[in-house]
Amino acid sequence: MNNEDIKYDYWWAGMPGSFHAGIRQIADAAGSARRLYEMDKDELTGIRGISEKYAEDIIRKRREWDLDAEYEKLQRSGIRFIPWYDPNYPARLSNIAGAPFAIFAYGDIPEDDRLSVAIVGARNCSEYGRMTAEKFGSELAEMGVQIISGMAYGIDGFGQAAALDAGGRSFAVLGCGVNICYPSTNRRLYERLRKNGGIISEYGMYTQPQPGLFPPRNRIISALSDAVLVVEAREKSGTMITVDMALEQGRDVAVVPGRIGDPLSTGCIRLWKQGAVPVTDAEDIMCLLDEDHNNAGKRKKTEKIKLPDTEARVYKVLGPYAMSISDIADKAKLPVRQAVCVLVELCIKGLAKENGSGHYVRIRDCEMI
Repeated sequence: MNNEDIKYDYWWAGMPGSFHAGIRQIADAAGSARRLYEMDKDELTGIRGISEKYAEDIIRKRREWDLDAEYEKLQRSGIRFIPWYDPNYPARLSNIAGAPFAIFAYGDIPEDDRLSVAIVGARNCSEYGRMTAEKFGSELAEMGVQIISGMAYGIDGFGQAAALDAGGRSFAVLGCGVNICYPSTNRRLYERLRKNGGIISEYGMYTQPQPGLFPPRNRIISALSDAVLVVEAREKSGTMITVDMALEQGRDVAVVPGRIGDPLSTGCIRLWKQGAVPVTDAEDIMCLLDEDHNNAGKRKKTEKIKLPDTEARVYKVLGPYAMSISDIADKAKLPVRQAVCVLVELCIKGLAKENGSGHYVRIRDCEMI
């Protein structure tokens, strides 16, 4: 790939009307985005997916587009342009149907070897929904999980803000250009995400939010996640689009059980009936993901550690569910006082964490040597 070709790829990724799953296929059929830029109208209309009107739009756009000037403007903006062949292109996106031709990132992109969970739900959520989204966002972030969502008002934004408050990282996938904050009321969250995570979109810079752009972006939210958590959702909502896409991509779907008769819970209850996993805390989600990862193999190599005998005994006893000190001491066959001292050492080493008064969980899975 010629280094100059990326300028043509940037032009093609930002083409008005190119916001569909076939954008990459069209470029492949032409040979490259550069070839599309160089073709005349007859050649363009000979490519499947390009109508006569679309060919005219392509020709008009390239007349208005200064390749060098626009690419320099991009580089000065601090926004990253990551085409599908770039080594930094998220691995989770590579294997889905309709993978984006390229993504724009303002800030970072999710790490491929860290667990990611999408928290999605109703915009007009209840106070209960808000508290629940914040609970999961915070708990998962404390466990090192990346939170993915759409930065929408309601469940999405509350879950992401809570993850940041807990010192975690979160990533928003927008239905507009990454340099546009939408909704504008989430400006503070937008700036926080840019610094402690990232803003991601497949749409070119300055692309304004439009209703038709949001459903396609949901496939990216689900693809970047190992599981999708639905907190509150009506029977028919955009959340259900995300869930459908997650299932097509082979992602796990978890739901927070809702109250019978509550319109904001009808979607969750329906998903539960259809096989989604009901969860009440972050540990439930971690168990769901650990089961899948144990069966399929973790993306990240298991870390190997060597611990003194008493620490190793306590570490092996710990798991994702909180255990009391007395239970830990009993299973490790240690006096309670000694077990307490060992737990403190494991917490200092980042292998365990106190989860509630006198209860502990394992927070890093390592292989003993």
